[in-house]
Amino acid sequence: MTILYLKAIHVIVMVSWFSGIFFLGRMLIYQKEAIQKNSPDNIELTKGGAKRVWYIITLPSMILTFGFGTALGIEIGAFREGWMHMKFMLVVLFIMYNFYINKLRIRLANNEPTPKAWQLRLINEIPFFFLVAIIFTVYMKNLFSGIWALLVVLLFAITVTLAITISKKLNKPK
Repeated sequence: MTILYLKAIHVIVMVSWFSGIFFLGRMLIYQKEAIQKNSPDNIELTKGGAKRVWYIITLPSMILTFGFGTALGIEIGAFREGWMHMKFMLVVLFIMYNFYINKLRIRLANNEPTPKAWQLRLINEIPFFFLVAIIFTVYMKNLFSGIWALLVVLLFAITVTLAITISKKLNKPK
């Protein structure tokens, strides 16, 4: 029964974590656009919102996800299996991504140089790839399932991007 509670809580806080990081990325885009439009009210609103999202949702959810996930991994003996090492590596990389996003938040708040809005949009898509890779690794319990799933999603994203680019070039007024 303990394992079921650990799984449920782990999934709940993991969903909160991903929700927080997706929303934080969106807040950074809004803040960058407010800066570009020289809209002081919106700049302050998005700056405060981004700070609250980091400290109230994202950071606590990250810590709880890691804690409950570690407890669950110990409880089921998953740390002896290859897929768990892959998941652990992906989670560590995702945590590094989270701290990078927080660094961007701080740089934006201090009016320091940051990526352009369109670059922030691309950066904000990265958590989706982590989500796919981690979920496939865990549910397939296979070292390479997450890698294959990630490659399929990347290939799909590249195909869609190329199709949109070609479509824009073909439909461009002459």
